[in-house]
Amino acid sequence: MTVSKRIDEVTDKLEDVAAGELKDLSASGGPLVNAGLGALRATMSGKNPVWAALKGAWSGASTKTKVIVVLCLVLILLLAPVVLVVLLLGLLVAAIVAAVRSATR
Repeated sequence: MTVSKRIDEVTDKLEDVAAGELKDLSASGGPLVNAGLGALRATMSGKNPVWAALKGAWSGASTKTKVIVVLCLVLILLLAPVVLVVLLLGLLVAAIVAAVRSATR
């Protein structure tokens, strides 16, 4: 048996042990633990750790937290057009004031 084959076998065994322990830890952990473990798993498999951390945090969050997050997102989507209209009106008023000031000088 060559050295590279032996190293591959040992690496596979270590990955199996780590995967089993990570599953046990994620079952008992909260959103931060799940986010960290998701990022770690993604990094080890060559995927995007940020997206995996977000998914892990979401899966570890309580139902109350999930409801609050969804309600906040819906509220933001509903109020975004109002904020945009107020911003545009403010810019319009500023332009009118600037035009009047420059005309009176």
